[in-house]
Amino acid sequence: MAILTPLARRYRVEVRRLSRRTSRFPQRLARSIDEGECGMTDETRVVRPAVEPITADGRRLVERLLHRRRDLAELIVADVKNEIVDYGTLGALTMSGDVLETSLLTVTDLLESLLDDEPAGSRHLANIQRSASRRVHQDVSLTSLLQSYRIWGARIWQAVLDEAGEDPVMREAALGLVSRIFSYVDMVSITLAQVYTEESAGAYRARDVLRSDLLESLLLGQVLSDRARVEIARLNLTSDSKVVVAVIKPGEIPPERVRAESIKILQACRQSMTKQTKVLLGVRDGDVICLVRIGNAAELQRVHAAAHEVAEQNPQWRVSLGRPHDGVTGIQRSFREAQEAATVAASLRPRGEAVLFSEVILDRILVRSDYAEDLLEEALGPLLAYDAEHKADLVLTLRSYIANDMNMTRTAKDLMVNPNTVAYRIKRVGQLTDQDPTTSTGIVTLAVALRLLGS
Repeated sequence: MAILTPLARRYRVEVRRLSRRTSRFPQRLARSIDEGECGMTDETRVVRPAVEPITADGRRLVERLLHRRRDLAELIVADVKNEIVDYGTLGALTMSGDVLETSLLTVTDLLESLLDDEPAGSRHLANIQRSASRRVHQDVSLTSLLQSYRIWGARIWQAVLDEAGEDPVMREAALGLVSRIFSYVDMVSITLAQVYTEESAGAYRARDVLRSDLLESLLLGQVLSDRARVEIARLNLTSDSKVVVAVIKPGEIPPERVRAESIKILQACRQSMTKQTKVLLGVRDGDVICLVRIGNAAELQRVHAAAHEVAEQNPQWRVSLGRPHDGVTGIQRSFREAQEAATVAASLRPRGEAVLFSEVILDRILVRSDYAEDLLEEALGPLLAYDAEHKADLVLTLRSYIANDMNMTRTAKDLMVNPNTVAYRIKRVGQLTDQDPTTSTGIVTLAVALRLLGS
């Protein structure tokens, strides 16, 4: 009988403990779901334990595995397909596409988190959550989904052991990773179970709310299933119809309140948006998505007004809209624009009003330009310095002058000064910047610089 070294004994004890822990996990989770908390009671809440910083040897182990992450993902998918009936019945394209990419993302996510001295959780949890929603509609049971992650965790742990080999130093380093690995598995499993349960129970379900998998196909421009085509037909698109995508973000709220807040937003959209034209709704990572059919310019204006109305209902909500684009194929483009507008809304625009991509497109172009800082310094630097030194209002006057379409009389009224004062200030702007504000070239350059100053 072989005599176990102290390290080997520790190894065996740790593996047995983790085996018991993971085998009990589905039962713990099932009880919490029955209690309506989906794993979020005080007893079952997954909290990241305090961990020692990763050792240099442990870091080397993880970095080696990162180079093998696609191979690991493929092995995990093969194990899941062979051991779980529900996955074995999925088509080859689904396994080699959706399931494999999710496995690769999760492997990468875990390994990168292991390199953090203080693991903060998943970097890609939203994408992983969406995979759970898709499993509902692929007829994968919750038990099978959770079992797949047990297999996944076991395969990663085995990969760590294999990488450590028989080297006692590396085996010691591997032991330092085991708690982190299974803490991650617990965290992701509980989150996925919550998403799965909500999706299967139809937490946001109503006739006007799209299934999450159908919504995802539309927003990402994927090939539409027959079911998706039936759903989108409810917009009654015609040859001259366009679709606008609106995104309503609930704001900074605790995770446990996201679902309730999304339902409030859905109701607000029904009250304001759907009375204007045909609308389909959806929920994506807590954000409410509105697909709105637009037939003409008047309808677009009414939708814009309705979006402002939704934004006014709660100052925490951020409402953004893309531009109208042709039919189903335009949904992806309008969605991307709405997301761009949401980025501007988060930093530039006051709360309580919707942000339209058509209004901020110049801002998005400007902030990405390699010459933005040069333009800002050359066009406005002298004015800012002059105002600071002389307590003057050249920048303020220039803003008003542009806002009033270069009309000096209206600018003077706006600033409550004499028109001659405005004329003098505008002339001084030209002298300091070498950009004549009374010419088209000069005013465009100065206006663009002012947009940059505001961004």
